[in-house]
Amino acid sequence: MKAAERLVAAFLLVAALLVWPLLAIPNRRVLILGVPALVAYLFTLWALVVLVLWVASRRGRATEDAP
Repeated sequence: MKAAERLVAAFLLVAALLVWPLLAIPNRRVLILGVPALVAYLFTLWALVVLVLWVASRRGRATEDAP
């Protein structure tokens, strides 16, 4: 799978995780370490997006450096 295909797949996965039925699950009056569950869910999702983009950029840079 090419890097561009992986990024498209990651985008579609994130878009799927941000649809209303899935956002309704953590939208409860529950605190996780003092943070509302929805905020914790969105922050975790954001952190995963950053991690995936970082890994994708590292892999892209490694293939460009190879002869």
